[in-house]
Amino acid sequence: MKHWCTGFLILFLVILLGAGTSWATDNEIRQVLQQLQREIEQLKQENALLKQQIETLQGKKIPAPKAQKASFSSKGAYGSQPSSIDFYGFFKIDAVWQDSRAVGDNYVLFVLPNSGKNHQQFTLNYRHSRFGFDFYKPYKGWSLFGKMEMDFYTHCNDEETMPWNVNHSPLRARRVFLGVDKGTWQLLAGLDWLTISQLYPHTFNFPAGTFMGNPAYRMTQVRLTKLVSLNDVSKLKIQVAAEQPFGFPRADSSYFIYDADPSNEAGFPGIEARVAYETKINGKPALLALWGHYSQEKYNTTHGGERADSYSLGLSSKIPLPITRKAFILGEIWYGNNFDGYYSCGVGQGTRFLLQDGSYVTDLKKANSKNNPILSVETIEAVGGWLELELFWTPKLVTHFGWGIDNPKNSDLAGVEKARLQQQMYYANFMYRITRAFAYGMEYMYVYCDYPNNADGKLNRVMGSLFYFF
Repeated sequence: MKHWCTGFLILFLVILLGAGTSWATDNEIRQVLQQLQREIEQLKQENALLKQQIETLQGKKIPAPKAQKASFSSKGAYGSQPSSIDFYGFFKIDAVWQDSRAVGDNYVLFVLPNSGKNHQQFTLNYRHSRFGFDFYKPYKGWSLFGKMEMDFYTHCNDEETMPWNVNHSPLRARRVFLGVDKGTWQLLAGLDWLTISQLYPHTFNFPAGTFMGNPAYRMTQVRLTKLVSLNDVSKLKIQVAAEQPFGFPRADSSYFIYDADPSNEAGFPGIEARVAYETKINGKPALLALWGHYSQEKYNTTHGGERADSYSLGLSSKIPLPITRKAFILGEIWYGNNFDGYYSCGVGQGTRFLLQDGSYVTDLKKANSKNNPILSVETIEAVGGWLELELFWTPKLVTHFGWGIDNPKNSDLAGVEKARLQQQMYYANFMYRITRAFAYGMEYMYVYCDYPNNADGKLNRVMGSLFYFF
Protein backbone atom coordinates (compact mmCIF):
# COMPACT_ATOMS: atom_id res chain seq x y z
CA MET A 1 0.00 0.00 0.00
CA LYS A 2 2.86 2.34 0.82
CA HIS A 3 4.37 1.75 -2.68
CA TRP A 4 1.13 3.00 -4.20
CA CYS A 5 1.02 6.02 -1.90
CA THR A 6 4.57 6.99 -2.88
CA GLY A 7 3.75 6.60 -6.58
CA PHE A 8 0.71 8.81 -6.27
CA LEU A 9 2.74 11.47 -4.45
CA ILE A 10 5.39 11.48 -7.20
CA LEU A 11 2.74 11.63 -9.93
CA PHE A 12 0.99 14.43 -8.12
CA LEU A 13 4.25 16.35 -7.75
CA VAL A 14 5.15 15.95 -11.45
CA ILE A 15 1.73 17.15 -12.57
CA LEU A 16 1.86 20.01 -10.12
CA LEU A 17 5.29 21.23 -11.21
CA GLY A 18 4.86 20.53 -14.93
CA ALA A 19 1.59 22.32 -15.16
CA GLY A 20 3.07 25.39 -13.49
CA THR A 21 -0.10 25.93 -11.52
CA SER A 22 -0.41 29.29 -9.98
CA TRP A 23 -2.15 28.00 -6.83
CA ALA A 24 0.80 25.77 -5.53
CA THR A 25 3.13 27.87 -3.32
CA ASP A 26 6.77 27.09 -2.53
CA ASN A 27 5.82 26.17 1.04
CA GLU A 28 3.26 23.61 -0.11
CA ILE A 29 5.74 22.03 -2.51
CA ARG A 30 8.32 21.81 0.28
CA GLN A 31 5.81 20.00 2.55
CA VAL A 32 5.06 17.48 -0.21
CA LEU A 33 8.78 16.78 -0.71
CA GLN A 34 9.30 16.27 3.04
CA GLN A 35 6.39 13.81 3.20
CA LEU A 36 7.83 11.96 0.22
CA GLN A 37 11.23 11.72 1.93
CA ARG A 38 9.65 10.26 5.09
CA GLU A 39 7.79 7.62 3.04
CA ILE A 40 10.99 6.60 1.26
CA GLU A 41 12.94 6.25 4.53
CA GLN A 42 10.18 4.09 6.07
CA LEU A 43 10.13 1.84 3.00
CA LYS A 44 13.88 1.35 3.24
CA GLN A 45 13.59 0.22 6.87
CA GLU A 46 10.74 -2.20 6.10
CA ASN A 47 12.59 -3.67 3.10
CA ALA A 48 15.73 -4.22 5.20
CA LEU A 49 13.69 -6.03 7.90
CA LEU A 50 11.90 -8.16 5.30
CA LYS A 51 15.22 -9.11 3.67
CA GLN A 52 16.62 -10.18 7.06
CA GLN A 53 13.58 -12.37 7.78
CA ILE A 54 13.79 -14.04 4.34
CA GLU A 55 17.46 -14.85 4.85
CA THR A 56 16.68 -16.36 8.28
CA LEU A 57 13.89 -18.55 6.88
CA GLN A 58 16.02 -19.75 3.98
CA GLY A 59 18.71 -20.99 6.32
CA LYS A 60 16.43 -22.60 8.90
CA LYS A 61 13.45 -24.98 8.61
CA ILE A 62 10.32 -24.26 10.60
CA PRO A 63 9.69 -27.32 12.80
CA ALA A 64 6.35 -29.05 12.17
CA PRO A 65 4.03 -29.67 15.15
CA LYS A 66 5.01 -32.87 16.88
CA ALA A 67 2.43 -35.63 16.61
CA GLN A 68 1.73 -37.66 19.74
CA LYS A 69 3.76 -40.82 19.56
CA ALA A 70 1.92 -44.09 20.07
CA SER A 71 3.19 -46.76 22.47
CA PHE A 72 3.60 -49.17 19.56
CA SER A 73 1.92 -50.32 16.33
CA SER A 74 0.02 -53.44 15.40
CA LYS A 75 1.21 -55.90 12.78
CA GLY A 76 -1.64 -55.18 10.41
CA ALA A 77 -3.17 -58.66 10.36
CA TYR A 78 -5.97 -60.06 8.17
CA GLY A 79 -4.95 -57.91 5.20
CA SER A 80 -5.06 -54.59 7.06
CA GLN A 81 -2.39 -51.97 7.63
CA PRO A 82 -0.71 -51.29 11.03
CA SER A 83 -2.65 -49.22 13.58
CA SER A 84 -1.26 -47.00 16.33
CA ILE A 85 -1.75 -48.49 19.81
CA ASP A 86 -1.43 -46.84 23.22
CA PHE A 87 -1.00 -49.02 26.31
CA TYR A 88 -2.30 -47.63 29.62
CA GLY A 89 -3.64 -48.60 33.04
CA PHE A 90 -2.96 -48.54 36.76
CA PHE A 91 -2.06 -50.76 39.68
CA LYS A 92 -4.34 -50.35 42.72
CA ILE A 93 -3.59 -52.31 45.88
CA ASP A 94 -6.21 -52.03 48.64
CA ALA A 95 -6.28 -52.80 52.36
CA VAL A 96 -9.88 -52.87 53.68
CA TRP A 97 -11.41 -53.16 57.15
CA GLN A 98 -15.16 -53.21 57.76
CA ASP A 99 -17.28 -54.00 60.79
CA SER A 100 -20.34 -55.71 59.33
CA ARG A 101 -21.47 -58.28 56.80
CA ALA A 102 -22.15 -57.16 53.25
CA VAL A 103 -22.52 -58.51 49.76
CA GLY A 104 -18.87 -58.03 48.94
CA ASP A 105 -15.82 -57.57 51.11
CA ASN A 106 -13.24 -56.36 48.59
CA TYR A 107 -16.05 -53.97 47.62
CA VAL A 108 -19.59 -53.38 48.94
CA LEU A 109 -22.82 -53.64 46.96
CA PHE A 110 -25.26 -53.69 49.87
CA VAL A 111 -25.15 -54.33 53.61
CA LEU A 112 -26.83 -57.51 54.93
CA PRO A 113 -29.40 -57.42 57.77
CA ASN A 114 -28.04 -56.97 61.27
CA SER A 115 -27.58 -60.33 63.01
CA GLY A 116 -26.49 -58.88 66.34
CA LYS A 117 -23.04 -60.49 66.06
CA ASN A 118 -19.57 -59.11 65.46
CA HIS A 119 -18.62 -59.49 61.79
CA GLN A 120 -15.36 -57.59 61.39
CA GLN A 121 -13.50 -58.34 58.16
CA PHE A 122 -10.07 -57.47 56.75
CA THR A 123 -8.95 -58.02 53.14
CA LEU A 124 -6.00 -57.21 50.89
CA ASN A 125 -6.92 -56.84 47.25
CA TYR A 126 -5.30 -56.17 43.86
CA ARG A 127 -8.31 -56.80 41.62
CA HIS A 128 -9.21 -53.16 40.99
CA SER A 129 -6.00 -52.86 38.93
CA ARG A 130 -6.58 -52.66 35.19
CA PHE A 131 -4.91 -52.24 31.82
CA GLY A 132 -6.04 -51.41 28.33
CA PHE A 133 -5.16 -50.66 24.74
CA ASP A 134 -6.37 -47.70 22.68
CA PHE A 135 -6.29 -48.22 18.92
CA TYR A 136 -6.25 -45.44 16.34
CA LYS A 137 -6.16 -45.37 12.53
CA PRO A 138 -6.51 -42.03 10.65
CA TYR A 139 -7.88 -41.77 7.13
CA LYS A 140 -8.57 -38.77 4.92
CA GLY A 141 -11.57 -37.00 6.42
CA TRP A 142 -12.32 -39.59 9.11
CA SER A 143 -10.67 -41.91 11.63
CA LEU A 144 -11.14 -45.35 13.09
CA PHE A 145 -10.59 -46.08 16.80
CA GLY A 146 -11.04 -48.90 19.27
CA LYS A 147 -10.46 -49.96 22.87
CA MET A 148 -9.80 -53.16 24.82
CA GLU A 149 -9.76 -52.69 28.61
CA MET A 150 -9.64 -55.40 31.28
CA ASP A 151 -9.48 -55.88 35.04
CA PHE A 152 -9.49 -58.83 37.47
CA TYR A 153 -13.03 -58.74 38.88
CA THR A 154 -14.44 -61.89 37.24
CA HIS A 155 -16.12 -64.05 39.87
CA CYS A 156 -17.15 -67.71 39.69
CA ASN A 157 -19.56 -69.28 42.16
CA ASP A 158 -19.52 -72.74 40.59
CA GLU A 159 -17.29 -74.30 43.21
CA GLU A 160 -17.64 -77.80 41.79
CA THR A 161 -16.11 -76.98 38.43
CA MET A 162 -13.93 -73.97 39.25
CA PRO A 163 -12.84 -73.47 42.88
CA TRP A 164 -12.60 -69.76 43.58
CA ASN A 165 -9.93 -67.70 45.26
CA VAL A 166 -8.42 -64.33 44.46
CA ASN A 167 -5.03 -65.81 43.56
CA HIS A 168 -6.66 -67.41 40.52
CA SER A 169 -8.61 -64.37 39.42
CA PRO A 170 -9.20 -64.47 35.64
CA LEU A 171 -9.42 -61.39 33.45
CA ARG A 172 -12.71 -59.58 32.89
CA ALA A 173 -13.60 -57.49 29.86
CA ARG A 174 -14.47 -53.94 30.95
CA ARG A 175 -14.69 -52.02 27.68
CA VAL A 176 -14.33 -53.51 24.20
CA PHE A 177 -15.52 -51.36 21.31
CA LEU A 178 -14.69 -49.90 17.92
CA GLY A 179 -15.73 -46.54 16.57
CA VAL A 180 -15.67 -44.10 13.68
CA ASP A 181 -15.07 -40.34 14.00
CA LYS A 182 -16.04 -38.01 11.15
CA GLY A 183 -16.23 -34.31 11.86
CA THR A 184 -18.86 -33.71 14.53
CA TRP A 185 -20.27 -37.25 14.28
CA GLN A 186 -19.18 -40.41 16.08
CA LEU A 187 -20.41 -43.99 15.84
CA LEU A 188 -19.40 -46.46 18.56
CA ALA A 189 -20.22 -50.18 18.74
CA GLY A 190 -19.32 -52.60 21.53
CA LEU A 191 -19.08 -52.79 25.31
CA ASP A 192 -18.87 -49.36 26.96
CA TRP A 193 -20.27 -47.36 29.87
CA LEU A 194 -24.00 -46.66 29.97
CA THR A 195 -24.96 -43.83 27.65
CA ILE A 196 -27.42 -42.41 30.18
CA SER A 197 -25.46 -41.78 33.38
CA GLN A 198 -21.91 -40.61 32.60
CA LEU A 199 -21.04 -38.82 35.84
CA TYR A 200 -19.93 -40.90 38.82
CA PRO A 201 -18.96 -40.36 42.46
CA HIS A 202 -15.23 -40.63 43.14
CA THR A 203 -15.16 -43.48 45.65
CA PHE A 204 -12.32 -45.92 46.35
CA ASN A 205 -15.03 -48.57 46.82
CA PHE A 206 -14.92 -50.25 43.42
CA PRO A 207 -18.60 -50.10 42.29
CA ALA A 208 -18.66 -46.26 42.71
CA GLY A 209 -22.10 -46.01 44.28
CA THR A 210 -23.85 -49.02 42.71
CA PHE A 211 -27.12 -49.68 44.63
CA MET A 212 -26.36 -46.48 46.58
CA GLY A 213 -27.71 -43.88 44.14
CA ASN A 214 -25.44 -44.06 41.10
CA PRO A 215 -26.65 -45.78 37.88
CA ALA A 216 -23.32 -47.00 36.56
CA TYR A 217 -22.31 -50.05 34.61
CA ARG A 218 -21.43 -51.11 31.08
CA MET A 219 -23.58 -52.50 28.28
CA THR A 220 -22.99 -53.73 24.75
CA GLN A 221 -24.44 -51.02 22.53
CA VAL A 222 -24.39 -49.17 19.23
CA ARG A 223 -24.20 -45.44 20.00
CA LEU A 224 -24.43 -42.41 17.73
CA THR A 225 -23.07 -39.06 18.97
CA LYS A 226 -23.51 -35.61 17.43
CA LEU A 227 -21.61 -32.53 18.67
CA VAL A 228 -23.20 -29.11 18.10
CA SER A 229 -20.90 -26.14 18.73
CA LEU A 230 -22.68 -23.16 20.32
CA ASN A 231 -19.69 -20.84 20.81
CA ASP A 232 -15.98 -20.99 21.61
CA VAL A 233 -16.51 -22.72 24.98
CA SER A 234 -19.98 -24.30 24.80
CA LYS A 235 -21.44 -27.25 22.93
CA LEU A 236 -24.31 -29.71 22.93
CA LYS A 237 -23.60 -33.43 22.92
CA ILE A 238 -26.56 -35.47 21.65
CA GLN A 239 -26.37 -39.26 22.02
CA VAL A 240 -28.69 -42.16 21.30
CA ALA A 241 -27.89 -45.86 21.66
CA ALA A 242 -29.41 -49.26 21.03
CA GLU A 243 -28.31 -51.50 23.92
CA GLN A 244 -28.24 -55.10 25.14
CA PRO A 245 -29.80 -54.85 28.64
CA PHE A 246 -29.47 -57.47 31.38
CA GLY A 247 -32.04 -58.02 34.14
CA PHE A 248 -30.23 -60.77 36.12
CA PRO A 249 -33.26 -62.50 37.69
CA ARG A 250 -31.22 -65.48 38.94
CA ALA A 251 -33.00 -68.73 38.17
CA ASP A 252 -32.41 -72.38 37.40
CA SER A 253 -32.09 -73.79 33.89
CA SER A 254 -35.82 -74.46 33.64
CA TYR A 255 -36.21 -70.72 32.98
CA PHE A 256 -32.91 -69.48 31.54
CA ILE A 257 -30.08 -71.48 30.06
CA TYR A 258 -26.51 -70.38 29.43
CA ASP A 259 -26.34 -66.60 28.97
CA ALA A 260 -30.04 -66.09 28.17
CA ASP A 261 -31.76 -63.16 29.88
CA PRO A 262 -35.42 -62.04 29.97
CA SER A 263 -34.33 -58.87 28.14
CA ASN A 264 -33.49 -61.04 25.13
CA GLU A 265 -37.05 -62.35 25.08
CA ALA A 266 -38.42 -58.85 24.42
CA GLY A 267 -37.37 -59.19 20.78
CA PHE A 268 -35.89 -55.68 20.44
CA PRO A 269 -32.95 -53.74 21.96
CA GLY A 270 -33.19 -51.24 24.76
CA ILE A 271 -32.86 -47.54 23.92
CA GLU A 272 -30.76 -44.98 25.79
CA ALA A 273 -30.61 -41.24 25.06
CA ARG A 274 -28.72 -38.29 26.53
CA VAL A 275 -28.47 -34.57 25.77
CA ALA A 276 -25.63 -32.73 27.52
CA TYR A 277 -24.74 -29.04 27.63
CA GLU A 278 -20.99 -28.66 28.19
CA THR A 279 -19.37 -25.29 28.81
CA LYS A 280 -16.80 -23.48 30.97
CA ILE A 281 -17.44 -21.13 33.87
CA ASN A 282 -14.46 -19.00 34.87
CA GLY A 283 -12.27 -21.32 32.80
CA LYS A 284 -13.46 -24.49 34.59
CA PRO A 285 -15.59 -27.24 32.97
CA ALA A 286 -19.34 -27.33 33.69
CA LEU A 287 -22.02 -29.80 32.63
CA LEU A 288 -25.80 -30.21 32.62
CA ALA A 289 -27.27 -33.38 31.10
CA LEU A 290 -30.76 -34.87 30.72
CA TRP A 291 -30.98 -38.61 30.07
CA GLY A 292 -33.32 -41.59 30.02
CA HIS A 293 -33.85 -45.12 28.71
CA TYR A 294 -36.51 -47.66 27.77
CA SER A 295 -36.21 -51.44 27.55
CA GLN A 296 -38.36 -54.47 28.23
CA GLU A 297 -38.17 -57.96 29.76
CA LYS A 298 -40.40 -60.96 29.12
CA TYR A 299 -41.12 -63.78 31.59
CA ASN A 300 -42.93 -67.07 31.16
CA THR A 301 -45.80 -67.29 33.63
CA THR A 302 -48.68 -69.70 34.05
CA HIS A 303 -50.75 -67.27 31.95
CA GLY A 304 -48.22 -67.10 29.11
CA GLY A 305 -45.55 -64.49 28.40
CA GLU A 306 -45.73 -61.41 30.63
CA ARG A 307 -43.74 -58.28 29.80
CA ALA A 308 -42.11 -55.91 32.28
CA ASP A 309 -41.22 -52.39 31.15
CA SER A 310 -37.97 -50.76 32.27
CA TYR A 311 -37.48 -46.99 31.97
CA SER A 312 -35.76 -44.06 33.64
CA LEU A 313 -35.35 -40.30 33.56
CA GLY A 314 -32.43 -38.49 35.15
CA LEU A 315 -30.49 -35.24 35.44
CA SER A 316 -26.70 -34.89 35.86
CA SER A 317 -24.81 -31.74 36.78
CA LYS A 318 -21.24 -30.60 37.42
CA ILE A 319 -20.75 -26.99 38.55
CA PRO A 320 -17.42 -25.30 39.42
CA LEU A 321 -17.37 -23.32 42.66
CA PRO A 322 -16.43 -19.60 42.52
CA ILE A 323 -13.31 -19.93 44.67
CA THR A 324 -9.61 -19.66 43.88
CA ARG A 325 -9.01 -23.39 44.27
CA LYS A 326 -10.26 -25.87 41.69
CA ALA A 327 -13.50 -27.24 43.17
CA PHE A 328 -16.77 -28.71 41.89
CA ILE A 329 -20.23 -29.71 43.08
CA LEU A 330 -21.43 -32.68 41.04
CA GLY A 331 -24.28 -35.15 41.26
CA GLU A 332 -27.32 -36.82 39.76
CA ILE A 333 -31.00 -37.28 40.51
CA TRP A 334 -33.20 -39.89 38.83
CA TYR A 335 -36.47 -41.80 38.73
CA GLY A 336 -36.63 -45.38 37.46
CA ASN A 337 -38.99 -48.28 36.99
CA ASN A 338 -37.53 -51.81 36.89
CA PHE A 339 -34.17 -50.05 37.03
CA ASP A 340 -32.03 -52.90 38.39
CA GLY A 341 -29.71 -55.33 36.61
CA TYR A 342 -26.93 -53.53 34.74
CA TYR A 343 -28.71 -50.22 35.38
CA SER A 344 -27.66 -50.95 39.01
CA CYS A 345 -30.48 -49.20 40.89
CA GLY A 346 -33.43 -50.17 43.07
CA VAL A 347 -30.86 -51.76 45.45
CA GLY A 348 -30.83 -54.65 42.98
CA GLN A 349 -34.64 -55.06 42.89
CA GLY A 350 -36.57 -54.31 39.70
CA THR A 351 -39.37 -56.87 39.53
CA ARG A 352 -41.55 -58.61 42.13
CA PHE A 353 -42.67 -62.15 41.26
CA LEU A 354 -45.61 -64.02 42.77
CA LEU A 355 -44.82 -67.74 42.77
CA GLN A 356 -47.24 -70.66 42.93
CA ASP A 357 -46.32 -71.36 46.57
CA GLY A 358 -47.72 -67.90 47.46
CA SER A 359 -44.36 -66.21 48.11
CA TYR A 360 -43.24 -62.87 46.72
CA VAL A 361 -39.61 -62.68 45.55
CA THR A 362 -37.38 -60.29 43.61
CA ASP A 363 -35.17 -63.03 42.14
CA LEU A 364 -36.05 -66.47 40.80
CA LYS A 365 -33.78 -68.75 42.80
CA LYS A 366 -36.86 -70.36 44.37
CA ALA A 367 -38.76 -70.58 41.07
CA ASN A 368 -39.04 -73.65 38.87
CA SER A 369 -41.12 -73.87 35.71
CA LYS A 370 -42.66 -77.18 36.84
CA ASN A 371 -42.72 -77.23 40.66
CA ASN A 372 -43.01 -73.53 41.55
CA PRO A 373 -43.82 -71.47 38.44
CA ILE A 374 -44.33 -67.70 38.19
CA LEU A 375 -47.96 -66.58 38.51
CA SER A 376 -47.45 -62.84 37.89
CA VAL A 377 -44.79 -60.13 37.48
CA GLU A 378 -44.90 -56.55 38.80
CA THR A 379 -42.29 -53.83 38.35
CA ILE A 380 -40.70 -51.84 41.19
CA GLU A 381 -40.31 -48.06 41.09
CA ALA A 382 -37.35 -46.27 42.66
CA VAL A 383 -35.88 -42.78 43.07
CA GLY A 384 -32.38 -41.81 44.01
CA GLY A 385 -29.25 -39.83 43.35
CA TRP A 386 -25.97 -38.65 44.79
CA LEU A 387 -24.10 -35.44 45.57
CA GLU A 388 -20.36 -34.80 45.87
CA LEU A 389 -17.93 -31.99 46.70
CA GLU A 390 -14.64 -32.41 44.81
CA LEU A 391 -11.84 -30.13 46.01
CA PHE A 392 -8.30 -29.88 44.61
CA TRP A 393 -6.23 -28.37 47.44
CA THR A 394 -3.03 -28.51 45.36
CA PRO A 395 -2.09 -30.13 42.04
CA LYS A 396 -1.11 -33.18 44.12
CA LEU A 397 -3.92 -33.38 46.71
CA VAL A 398 -7.63 -33.94 45.99
CA THR A 399 -10.47 -34.73 48.41
CA HIS A 400 -14.04 -35.94 47.92
CA PHE A 401 -17.01 -35.73 50.30
CA GLY A 402 -20.25 -37.34 49.18
CA TRP A 403 -23.66 -38.84 49.89
CA GLY A 404 -25.99 -41.06 47.87
CA ILE A 405 -29.36 -42.78 48.20
CA ASP A 406 -31.20 -45.55 46.32
CA ASN A 407 -34.84 -45.70 47.45
CA PRO A 408 -37.27 -48.28 45.97
CA LYS A 409 -40.99 -47.77 46.56
CA ASN A 410 -41.86 -49.69 49.72
CA SER A 411 -45.35 -50.72 48.61
CA ASP A 412 -43.89 -52.36 45.49
CA LEU A 413 -41.82 -54.60 47.80
CA ALA A 414 -44.71 -55.65 50.04
CA GLY A 415 -44.52 -59.31 51.05
CA VAL A 416 -40.89 -59.74 49.98
CA GLU A 417 -38.82 -61.30 52.73
CA LYS A 418 -35.69 -59.28 53.57
CA ALA A 419 -36.59 -56.61 51.01
CA ARG A 420 -34.04 -53.80 50.80
CA LEU A 421 -36.24 -50.76 51.35
CA GLN A 422 -33.48 -48.20 50.76
CA GLN A 423 -29.71 -47.82 51.00
CA GLN A 424 -27.56 -44.76 51.67
CA MET A 425 -23.83 -44.08 51.56
CA TYR A 426 -21.68 -41.36 53.14
CA TYR A 427 -18.00 -41.14 52.21
CA ALA A 428 -14.88 -39.01 52.50
CA ASN A 429 -11.53 -39.71 50.87
CA PHE A 430 -8.29 -38.14 49.74
CA MET A 431 -5.62 -39.00 47.19
CA TYR A 432 -2.11 -37.56 47.25
CA ARG A 433 0.21 -37.86 44.26
CA ILE A 434 3.83 -38.25 45.35
CA THR A 435 4.68 -38.10 41.66
CA ARG A 436 2.41 -37.99 38.64
CA ALA A 437 2.60 -41.79 38.49
CA PHE A 438 2.65 -42.79 42.19
CA ALA A 439 -0.09 -41.95 44.70
CA TYR A 440 -1.69 -43.10 47.92
CA GLY A 441 -5.05 -42.42 49.55
CA MET A 442 -7.60 -43.37 52.19
CA GLU A 443 -11.40 -43.53 52.36
CA TYR A 444 -13.99 -43.77 55.10
CA MET A 445 -17.44 -44.97 54.07
CA TYR A 446 -20.61 -45.49 56.08
CA VAL A 447 -23.41 -47.53 54.45
CA TYR A 448 -26.93 -47.91 55.83
CA CYS A 449 -29.45 -50.40 54.38
CA ASP A 450 -33.07 -50.33 55.55
CA TYR A 451 -34.83 -53.70 56.06
CA PRO A 452 -38.28 -54.60 57.41
CA ASN A 453 -38.70 -55.51 61.10
CA ASN A 454 -35.86 -53.22 62.31
CA ALA A 455 -33.12 -55.51 60.98
CA ASP A 456 -31.30 -52.60 59.33
CA GLY A 457 -27.75 -53.20 58.15
CA LYS A 458 -25.04 -50.68 59.09
CA LEU A 459 -21.43 -50.76 57.96
CA ASN A 460 -18.31 -48.73 58.74
CA ARG A 461 -15.56 -49.24 56.21
CA VAL A 462 -11.96 -47.94 56.13
CA MET A 463 -9.83 -48.41 53.03
CA GLY A 464 -6.24 -47.53 52.17
CA SER A 465 -4.90 -47.73 48.61
CA LEU A 466 -1.65 -47.44 46.69
CA PHE A 467 -1.71 -46.39 43.01
CA TYR A 468 0.75 -46.63 40.15
CA PHE A 469 -0.61 -44.96 37.00
CA PHE A 470 0.98 -45.75 33.66
